[in-house]
Amino acid sequence: MHTFTKIASANTSSSCNAQNIHFITSNKGQPLLVMNHYIYKCNKKTNKKKYWICASIGCNVFVHTDINNVYICGGKCEHEHAAVPELIEVQQIRQQIKQRVLNELTPIWAVSDEEMSKTCMSSTAIAIFPTIDETCKHFNY
Repeated sequence: MHTFTKIASANTSSSCNAQNIHFITSNKGQPLLVMNHYIYKCNKKTNKKKYWICASIGCNVFVHTDINNVYICGGKCEHEHAAVPELIEVQQIRQQIKQRVLNELTPIWAVSDEEMSKTCMSSTAIAIFPTIDETCKHFNY
């Protein structure tokens, strides 16, 4: 998981503030920006900026950061869908499981059981959490 990034508050031009911004890692190891419980994937990079677009298909809300992931603008509140903070929670736990599986000799099912027992997930997050069979299929070694 990535560390929190400082926010350039002078440049917040959207109606939502960007104080709740951090990064998680996708199943394929790519960074995902999380702001106000919405997930954004990097759509384009230049020498000075990164352009992030909402990860929900059909939603065109964007965020711009500089190359060091400091917020510049975007992330307006008018998404085409509701935020699902449980997806972020699930993704973080999946990433913890994946890191342990890659670094330890413990079987995947045992790591998954241990990590799940350590967390206090909501019932919604538990419902959308993949089964052990699904987890094994999606690990990108």
